[in-house]
Formats: sequence, structure tokens, C-alpha cells
Amino acid sequence: MVRSSKWIKGTRPQHSITRVASRSLRKRFKAVWYYAPLAAKKWEEDIEHVHQLRVATRRARAALHLFSDLLPRRQTRWMKRRLRELRTAAGNARDLDVLALRLQCIAEEKDGRHVRPVLEHVVALRRRAQKPLAASYKKARSKGFKKRSRAISKAIRWKHKEQEPTFAEAARGKLAPLVDKFFTAAAADLSDIQALHQMRISGKQVRYAMELLAGAFDESFRRELYVIFAEVQEMLGTINDHASAVTMFREWRERADNNGSQAVLAELIAKEKTQLDAECQGFRDWWTTERARDLADHFAMLLELSSSSTVASAPVEEPREEKTEEMEADSAVG
Repeated sequence: MVRSSKWIKGTRPQHSITRVASRSLRKRFKAVWYYAPLAAKKWEEDIEHVHQLRVATRRARAALHLFSDLLPRRQTRWMKRRLRELRTAAGNARDLDVLALRLQCIAEEKDGRHVRPVLEHVVALRRRAQKPLAASYKKARSKGFKKRSRAISKAIRWKHKEQEPTFAEAARGKLAPLVDKFFTAAAADLSDIQALHQMRISGKQVRYAMELLAGAFDESFRRELYVIFAEVQEMLGTINDHASAVTMFREWRERADNNGSQAVLAELIAKEKTQLDAECQGFRDWWTTERARDLADHFAMLLELSSSSTVASAPVEEPREEKTEEMEADSAVG
């Protein structure tokens, strides 16, 4: 049985970067194509199928971005479109799954019956969200996703004049700009929810890159640095869940056609807002200047850069398409 493992096994620091890229993409595409039919056809048996598809598409996209200089452009553009379609459909469905689970918990509480109409509405929206997910899978299958994914993995080439670097040599150069971008976002005013959202997105890019590049470093990279970074991302993810719920409930309240529904939604908004404020404050208390500096220094030591800098040299300008895709993948918060 295929599992969507985050780590790319069998990669070594002395391997060539093209060898690692080929292995990484094959594994990432395989995970996508394992979970796509399950999410499209058997989502009611286990909602984790949809969640795993969403994660698998994000990881595959991260691999395409990280190794973009080695890939055929036309085939890569095609694959990015298919992944975006699958990810968007899975993302919409997954957001509703998460919301339904939270509302179910509230409904089961004492005096929680008043939430049931909202829960029923979310369940109905979730069933409706399955149609585009099934359609995106059917489209990817009809257009030869599996065959094309193999072709991309086989077409990887070193295209530069200088000698091809080892995995260890290339990994630092690929990770450094993403780390720099994260710490730039982390230096913003984190009392602003949008700043926290941007920090989360930048952090997600670092996290997925770390999963791909772990084989280039020693075990402390995975056992220490990644664990710390994952904790940051988990806290920011919880904040995003509450913020997304507030936004969604507000939109529904504006469209509600009776006072009873508006009252229930107002109560849910207040509940989510209280939790959101608490999580935001908790994160700001935890993410101290000292903690941020310790993490930056850890990265700086790893990347063999001066810890007096922001960790990396110049930030990388990402293509506009990449930014748009990431913002589409993560619902805006307010």
C-alpha cells in the first residue's frame, strides 16, 4: 500500500542533484496518483483520502518549484495546471470536512442543538464540493497524468555550463532563499492576521523543501531543526483554521434570510473569534525574539552563512504564477 511519506528515502549527499530530483518527483507524483482516485470515489469511506490528496499535490508542486531549473518547461506547465486543479478541488472539500467536524463537536455539547442547521448546511456544501473533485481527477486521468508524470521524471537534465553539483552542494543553495523569505515574513508586524498568514505560507514552502532536501544533511536536520519548524507551522495552521471559519461564517451571516440563522452564526463567529485571538496571542508570546534568533542561527549554521545576516543572501523573486497558486491554495483570512 502506498503511503504519502514526507521523506525521500534513498538519497545521499554525494548523489547528483539530477538523480535526487528524478527520484523525488517520481515519489511525489506516485503519491498524488494513489490518493486521487480514493479522494474522488471513496471520500465517504475515509475523509483522510481528500486530506492526503491535498497534501500530496502541495508536495508535488513544491518539488516542481525546487527542481524547476532541471525540468522541461512545457511538460512542467501542464503538470502544474493539473496539480492546481486537483489541489483546489481537494482544498475546498477538505476545508468543509474540517469545519463539519468542528461543528459536530459543538453540536454534541450541552445546548448545542441550535448549531445543527449550520452543520447540515456545511454537509450539503461538502457533498456539492465533491463534484469538482471527481471532475478534476477524471480530467487528469483522461489527459494522461500518470504517463506524463513518468515523462517529466525521465526528462530531468543538468542544463548549466558549470559542472553538475552533488546533492549536498545544491541543497544549501536551494533552501537558503526560501529560509530568507520566511524570516523576512516573520519580521513583519505579527499583530496583523494577514502577516501571520504570509508567515505561514512562507513557512510551508520551507517545510516542503526541507522534506525534499533532508537527505543532503545529517540526522539533526530532520530530528531537531525540522521538528522545531514543524511546531511553528502547526501553530500557524491552527490560527488559519479559526480565521477561515470566521470569514466563512461572516459571509453566511450576511446572506442569512432569518434572524434565527443570523443569531446562530453570530454566536459561532464570536466563539471562533475568541479562539482565534487566544491562538494569535499564544503564538506571539511563544515566538519571541530570542526563539526567532535561535532558529535563524540554527539555519545559518546549517547553510554555512553568517548568523548576523537574515540567514540567506538575496531573496528569490518567484514567478507571479507561483504566488497566485499559493494564495489560491490557502484561503485568505480576515
